[in-house]
Amino acid sequence: MALRRGAAVLSRYADHYGPFPGRGAAATGMMCAVRRSFAAVAGLLSLATVLAGVVGVAGPAGAAATGGSLAVRTVLGPSTVDGPGGLALDAAGNLFVADTGHCRVLVVAARTGVLDGLHVRAGRASTFAGGSCTGRGAFGYPSDVAVDGHGDLFIAEPTAQRVQEVRAGSRRAVTVVGTGTGGFNGDGLPGTASELDQPTGVAVDGAGDLFIADTANCRVRVLPVATGTLFGQSMVAGHLFTTAGTGVCGTSGQGGPSGAAQLWNPVAVTLDAAGDLFVADSGDQSVLAQPAAGSTSFYGTTVGRGDIGAVVGGTGSYGPYLADGLPANGQTAELNDPRGLAVGPAGALLVTDGFMHVIRVAPAVDGTMLGTAMRVGALYTVAGALPVATAAGTNDGTQWVRTQMGTPVGVVATRSGALYYSDAAQNTVRVMALGARSA
Repeated sequence: MALRRGAAVLSRYADHYGPFPGRGAAATGMMCAVRRSFAAVAGLLSLATVLAGVVGVAGPAGAAATGGSLAVRTVLGPSTVDGPGGLALDAAGNLFVADTGHCRVLVVAARTGVLDGLHVRAGRASTFAGGSCTGRGAFGYPSDVAVDGHGDLFIAEPTAQRVQEVRAGSRRAVTVVGTGTGGFNGDGLPGTASELDQPTGVAVDGAGDLFIADTANCRVRVLPVATGTLFGQSMVAGHLFTTAGTGVCGTSGQGGPSGAAQLWNPVAVTLDAAGDLFVADSGDQSVLAQPAAGSTSFYGTTVGRGDIGAVVGGTGSYGPYLADGLPANGQTAELNDPRGLAVGPAGALLVTDGFMHVIRVAPAVDGTMLGTAMRVGALYTVAGALPVATAAGTNDGTQWVRTQMGTPVGVVATRSGALYYSDAAQNTVRVMALGARSA
């Protein structure tokens, strides 16, 4: 029963069009994208037909791009995870997985030993938190996880309308944001007195400030660890504030001051080493950036001090992308359901695109990543479906690059440049790396 219920919840979450269980039609944040979906139905069906005819893993072209040394290995399979969501790595290399359908968080240990009182084996999955979808102590269906510098784990639970924290050494989950009732009751209240509405994504900056993609409220919220100024706002420690979004779902004001800029279904957040904020805005098919300090150039697009603007994608419509190596922002930078974000080696921004079945990357410097030469300001595919030219015409076909994907959701990069990613449709977590052993 739990598996079936989990699958149903994940289906709603995957489409971004319907409310989670227990929420009525009045919770419209997830519904905003519907207004743009119908115009491109014919194109989507055409693309789906192309993708449905593709089978297998990377062909010769994909192998050539990797230099012959890149491989993909399954870390967790369908017997272990059900609709996995977000991923996080701690400083020791332990991988945390939001096992959505099983209402728990798993840890895949980097080393055999004891982790916060839990006996773990290297490379094996263990339940770290949760494990029950009903009854006393039940978890919601966790969609994302984040780990801070102390090893504390944060868990986004959109169905329970809260974010929980498991402090290092305790393994006891405690609510830090949310009342359990969906809504918005203002800013500046203590975290546990503040309402959320389908909090889908979480991230932590270097100082330990907690950022939340408050999806149905069309906002990004922050719980600061210290009283002071963050993104130009005065904030009080342990109280919740809006750092992006007005509460109205839309795109008005993007490219200008963040306090007046709308968001449209933010589903994931991440931060770079400088503390700059990135938001996956699924309703507008874009990734937005909000600089922590002064005017900053992100992947070829400059965002001013105090502003928030699209730096990847931003076409605002569904449609197949044309090719790799085109500008990361603008009419050719097609995203179709951005779900997960991570900042990888040398500042590269990684984006999982659920509808296009790909992981895209916008490099911060010119160079090579996972065997592919890349340049700043362009967008590339590191895994999934890549348009290719055929006898029928330019880009009139698709091939799988390195691995066939269902619905990639979570993504995280290691210091060495390996990528872990979750696939909600295939119920797997995989790792992709140069020199990895195939499985």
